Amino acid sequence: MLKSIKKITKLGIFDSFIAANDLPDFARYNCIYGDNASGKTTLTRLLGALNQAHHPDYPELTYEIKVETGKLNQGTAYNRKIRVFNADFIEANIGQFKGPLRPILIVGEENKVLAEEALAEQAIFDARQLKIKEFKETIQRDEVSKGKLFSEVAKTISEATSGTALRNYRKQNSEKAFDKITEPITLSKRELELHRTSVRQEQQDLIKPFRQPVVALLSDNSARPLSEWVEIAVEQTRSLTMRSAQGSALARLSEQPAIAKWVEEGLSIHREHASTSCEFCSQQLPPDRLSQLAKHFGVEDQRLKADVMAIRALTGHILRAIDDMNPPPKPAFYSELRDQVDSAAAMFEAAANEARAQLIQLTNILVEKLDRRAVSYEVDICIDCSKLFTAIDALCSLVDQNNAKTNAFAETLAAARERIEAHYISSIKVPVKDLQDKIDIVTNEITKLVDGSIGFADPRSLSDLKDSFEEKRAKVSSSHAASAELTSNVRTFLGRSDLKFESDVEGYRVERSGKPAKRLSEGEKTAIAFVYFLVQLGDQDFNLSEGVVVIDDPISSLDASAIYQAFSFLKNGVKNAKQVFILTHNFEFLRLLLNWHNQNKKAARHYMIRCNDNTDARNAIIIPLDPLLRDYSTEYHYLFKQLYSYTCDGTIANAYHLPNIARKVLETFLEFYTPSSKSSYRKLEGVHFDEHKKTAIYKFVNDQSHPTGKSFDPSLVAETKKNISFLLEMIDTLAPVHYQGLKALCTT
Repeated sequence: MLKSIKKITKLGIFDSFIAANDLPDFARYNCIYGDNASGKTTLTRLLGALNQAHHPDYPELTYEIKVETGKLNQGTAYNRKIRVFNADFIEANIGQFKGPLRPILIVGEENKVLAEEALAEQAIFDARQLKIKEFKETIQRDEVSKGKLFSEVAKTISEATSGTALRNYRKQNSEKAFDKITEPITLSKRELELHRTSVRQEQQDLIKPFRQPVVALLSDNSARPLSEWVEIAVEQTRSLTMRSAQGSALARLSEQPAIAKWVEEGLSIHREHASTSCEFCSQQLPPDRLSQLAKHFGVEDQRLKADVMAIRALTGHILRAIDDMNPPPKPAFYSELRDQVDSAAAMFEAAANEARAQLIQLTNILVEKLDRRAVSYEVDICIDCSKLFTAIDALCSLVDQNNAKTNAFAETLAAARERIEAHYISSIKVPVKDLQDKIDIVTNEITKLVDGSIGFADPRSLSDLKDSFEEKRAKVSSSHAASAELTSNVRTFLGRSDLKFESDVEGYRVERSGKPAKRLSEGEKTAIAFVYFLVQLGDQDFNLSEGVVVIDDPISSLDASAIYQAFSFLKNGVKNAKQVFILTHNFEFLRLLLNWHNQNKKAARHYMIRCNDNTDARNAIIIPLDPLLRDYSTEYHYLFKQLYSYTCDGTIANAYHLPNIARKVLETFLEFYTPSSKSSYRKLEGVHFDEHKKTAIYKFVNDQSHPTGKSFDPSLVAETKKNISFLLEMIDTLAPVHYQGLKALCTT
């Protein structure tokens, strides 16, 4: 059974309900009293939703209910069946009454075995359906988990490949890629970063090839790579220093290269100008001296000089070629090559400087040889330009790599993308497979539950089970045997026989005087719905002795004369239920329930719903029934207490319900103080009390207790406080003994 409601949130007027610690637990029979709009129907909607564990109209609803087996919360279905009669039931089953009522299957003794078999088969069917639902929820959760993995990896891939066409990479892309991967791929951090860099790059222009220069000499038009010319220059210089042109050399000139150079130049000048005397001292040149000098600077000497000058010129060509070599700028390369470019360029610069120094050294040797042509000597020449050519080759290779990437840029991007994609897709291969394995296992179980299995106690499929129990149910009550009972109950309830239930293949039709009933009154709808509900408690889908019955205001829209009939039907219809909850706003009906429950006080509990108006929003609370309602035969005592105990907190919510209460108290007081058939207004006119206050009282209870279609009047708060005091003052003035008696009840 339901023991207590501990907490309710986000359920209409029960927005933040927490039960008081001293609130008694529910009993077998429970009565809950409350004004209209206090939350009674809302509470029945909660009870009606317990079998489904949620209410579709209240998605944020939370609750905590104590039951015989522990606690119920949203999401956990109550295993004991609950039937609820309220406005929702009337609307769902009666409404505009355009269609037949659902058949109620009453089981006779002759069909009891078939009915039990049908119930057992449906129990198996329902259990399998519930298991299928649980399995599908499991699959859904695993599919959601899979989807999250694919969505997250898609986001990662998209971010890793930003700036490319893959910026639109989505979950479906990752799912397709997953299906294509046969072998997982795991990239190192460096590999991954290189690929990420590639997909983010702009395509670079081709760089002019950087090669070792080819030098061509004008003398013989020969062209060789720079490295060959360096080797030639070194070898030639080494050879030239070993040559001499001594012939009939003059010792003095041989020993003094500087003088020899000076004399050689002077001899050339004198020959050029045909001078016969020394241009320096004007002395006559002796013929033998000219002859000696000519022999000293003979053909061999001039040949050696020419050879030295040629190698010197070659060395100059080599130096200029080195000077003309400029490595491509770093920004011209792709980013992943730029560190290597920095290193190779630095190596080139250092090697070039070293080569220049060595070649200048070689030039100096040649200059010296020009002055020392008359002698032969060895020179230690240490020239190694291999570092330069290694640096040139390194730069050449980087240029080639860069240009190769430019030429194959589209293919490089595609390959980088595929590797990045494969890397990240591979990272979810195991968890996705684990989830899919679980899904496959559960899917197989669902298939067995739907199609049946030899391993089951009943191996039949769901469709076979359903066909079987529906066929048996049709045999049990093919004629909808409850129609006679419904007709009899409505006749008794309303006290007339014009309404009748007829059964057909679809259910029960309501006829009036042999024709389909139309334009039913609200009282007739309530009566039909109520007797239909009570008879329905006996159908084979509900075990009354183990079920919970909830009834909300069964006398709503009924004539006063029908209250006793409603009570009689209710009492007999639910007396054997496991647990009963009856909610009402009618005090007379409440008295009938209290008198019934007094016969077995231990099995009954009485409560009331009161709106807590201490906040801006109305919030319902459940409390024990007020003793004034429990112990007195009229509602008047309780209503007087509501007025007498009123404390204004300045909010409209706090005062909202009081005009209606004041109207009831005024009408009841005037009824016994000035009994007559006059209207309340005329009765109020006839009593001796301040005329202005009487007018204010009447306007207050009349205008504020009836719907106007207007918004809240801000003056309601002040008017309530003032006019309640006027009304209590009037009762005290006109009937002081009566007033003091009521006051004493309120304060004890």
